[in-house]
Amino acid sequence: MSNTRPNILVLMTDQQRFDTVSAYGINPICRTPHIDNLAQRGVRFENAFTPTAICSPARASFYTGLYPHKHGVTANGLTLREGVRGINHYFP
Repeated sequence: MSNTRPNILVLMTDQQRFDTVSAYGINPICRTPHIDNLAQRGVRFENAFTPTAICSPARASFYTGLYPHKHGVTANGLTLREGVRGINHYFP
């Protein structure tokens, strides 16, 4: 087992719908050259799902792997329930 720490980079745009990324070719008004470059050189998702349409609860779900009713962030401006662990707790 390696003693090196994982090298993980997460890029998350704020409220980015698929039709606002020019790499998908849907909306000619939207221009996102940096995201398009990442899409061209990396992975582009055709399907994605969210546990909620509210931004803070959705981000908390990404961070914890739990649904909002489990982590406690059910609206913007709330914090995680006491004892809820995030992804950073699972890395060495």
